[in-house]
Amino acid sequence: MYRNGSDYERMARLVIDIYIDYNITSFPVDEKELCKKLGLKLVPYSAYPEETQELLRKRSPDAFYSPATHDTPPTIFYNDRVESYERQRYSIFHEVKHYVNNDTEESVFNDDMADYFARYIMCPIPYLIKADINDELTLISDHGVSSEAAGYVIKNVRNRRATYGDLIFDYEQPLIDLLFPDTSKEECL
Repeated sequence: MYRNGSDYERMARLVIDIYIDYNITSFPVDEKELCKKLGLKLVPYSAYPEETQELLRKRSPDAFYSPATHDTPPTIFYNDRVESYERQRYSIFHEVKHYVNNDTEESVFNDDMADYFARYIMCPIPYLIKADINDELTLISDHGVSSEAAGYVIKNVRNRRATYGDLIFDYEQPLIDLLFPDTSKEECL
């Protein structure tokens, strides 16, 4: 579902802040390392007996976020037996958004934004524009995304280019400076 452009921009800004704050400079982004840096505990469904795994899968076939309590840190429980590792990563990043955005309610809007967040953190649009990445296969092989997510990302990049060309917005420039330090310095000269 299409949302207001400012909602997508807010998610993009959130992702860019994470890249900058945690000095993320390589792809594919390591979801487990990011969770560790964020103080999020990751627990695979397979850590539990089969009866408990069944209950976890009923809660969510992919993953879910559980806020911190006085006894436990914030935790993402994820199905480590889904059909693809790429979907597993996507699901973890989806839940990371719920954590960093401090989502307190389940809603279609929050889930739509979490989907966008997950795709954007794996494949930031300004990076793809600067690196001139225009095809799904590169995203699948170099960024560890599923073919479905890659399709959405490429559609977003094409829409962005159709409207703005290769323009990098001001709020995106720090990400470009981080990911392309040599070129950013050359452009400043």
